[in-house]
Amino acid sequence: MPLPAQLQAVAVRGTNRWPRATAAAAVGALCVLAYTAARGSAQIEATDAALAAASVRTVALGTPGGARVEQLPLEMYVARVLVGEAEPNSPDATLQALAIAVRTYAVFNTGRHKAEGFDLCDSTHCQVPRPASTASSRRAAMATAGQILTYRGAPAEIFYSASCGGRSESVSDAWGMPARSYLKSIKDDVHDDDVPWTLSIPLADLQADLERNGFTGRVKNVEISSRNKSGRAARLKVSGMRPDRIGGDQLRSVVGYGKLRSTAFTVKKKDDAIVFTGRGYGHGVGMCVIGAGRRARRGEMVPQILNAYYPGLKIEALPLR
Repeated sequence: MPLPAQLQAVAVRGTNRWPRATAAAAVGALCVLAYTAARGSAQIEATDAALAAASVRTVALGTPGGARVEQLPLEMYVARVLVGEAEPNSPDATLQALAIAVRTYAVFNTGRHKAEGFDLCDSTHCQVPRPASTASSRRAAMATAGQILTYRGAPAEIFYSASCGGRSESVSDAWGMPARSYLKSIKDDVHDDDVPWTLSIPLADLQADLERNGFTGRVKNVEISSRNKSGRAARLKVSGMRPDRIGGDQLRSVVGYGKLRSTAFTVKKKDDAIVFTGRGYGHGVGMCVIGAGRRARRGEMVPQILNAYYPGLKIEALPLR
């Protein structure tokens, strides 16, 4: 659903503070308006050509260590990332909220891989696009074309993850970054019925993982020594190993981010294994993609979803470079 009509009445809202667009941006805006008007009377499919016309800049996309760099119009990039980062069959409001987040991340992080000759990589270090977009991802990119989240008049530094498990993480606790008022730990009330996940790791396997990462000794047990404000494991004691302390996110890296899904867990020793029981998937900072889907299904619109995960940010038109 197009956003401007809704943005006047919510905390996350659009303004007209950006400079007047040039001819190229005006063409893009007209494409979006024409698409929106057409959708009002009949469903049509957004095309790559329409997304390219609506784009006011390009993204130089590369692979770390690779030689090929692809120049993608911004809105085509957004549509492809939605395929890689969104839940299958997400509601339109979820896809549009995520499209704005994806675009904001891309704009803020332009040039992150400048030393390697491109803007953004195609891995989880940045965002994960797929080789081709889908009809639904193109519609979401087109419906929100040119819209980003801003903080104090500039593109905001934001993050998002698959699932916060019921409480998001603050950016300062996750990575020691300066605190952000819009990236604090908040309760997400759409996860009450989540079923906890369980991971059992044999002591021998955990020891091998630790040894590959510079630890020595013989692992006997793993216990949580401290938690942060969101309840996630901040530090753990690994009895029998040297060093005998490890950070929660470091342990995820050692074990594998896909296996140890988050740091929102409890841990105990059972026989010859260490058993983790937890909630969520990912770092938990910013928008919860699964939570956004549930919010949309209970009737929340794009501005409400974004305001829930990024309180105080505004949706504004992307300025030209």
